[in-house]
Amino acid sequence: MQIKYFISDRFGGVSKPPYNELNIAFHTGDKPEDVMQNRQILFQKAGINNAQFANQVHGNSVIVLDEYIDPPECDGFITTKPNIALAIMSADCFGVLLYDPKSYIIGAVHAGRAGAQLEIVSNAIESMQHLGAKEIRAVISPGIHSCCYEVGEEILQKTPARFIKRGRFLDIKAMIYEQLHQKGVSYIHDQQICTCCDTRYYSYRREGRTGRFASIIWMEE
Repeated sequence: MQIKYFISDRFGGVSKPPYNELNIAFHTGDKPEDVMQNRQILFQKAGINNAQFANQVHGNSVIVLDEYIDPPECDGFITTKPNIALAIMSADCFGVLLYDPKSYIIGAVHAGRAGAQLEIVSNAIESMQHLGAKEIRAVISPGIHSCCYEVGEEILQKTPARFIKRGRFLDIKAMIYEQLHQKGVSYIHDQQICTCCDTRYYSYRREGRTGRFASIIWMEE
């Protein structure tokens, strides 16, 4: 069994501006037929036949999957089954891909500000551990870094000071790292790319109306 992952950028698809080019999300206002074609291009790039997407709601719900289903309302998946690819859509939020290379359990989490504050990464790790995972590792996708994520007073008041940089800038990734470390995850492959700084990726903060890229993990027999 091999565990693989793939993180897309915005290039190589058919969507027109402002979604150019490889937008894989239907909820953005893009043409559905273009999104469908983009998903097929995405699968070809990744070397898979299909992927499980969700109707992401910026919560902390994580579900366990044994087969492909209609997109559920959640922000995280876990599976022990091979050939089920778990996909997270992002345009500043982080995709956190989790895997145990010994027990063959994988997870994918959509961790933006709200999800990270609700400790969705911790929830996913606990669910994987409940299924028998012992040596979980993590991959962190591109996402908005504290250099660019200035927030308002309401969010500042609800956020522990350790996650605030330079007075008004939120560090979502610091929340993710804290949850990973608290749950015993020490091997972390961080892409270290800020979506707002790097125009290869969609950024809601930079662009407003825009597309979504994908972070995908799966197991091959």
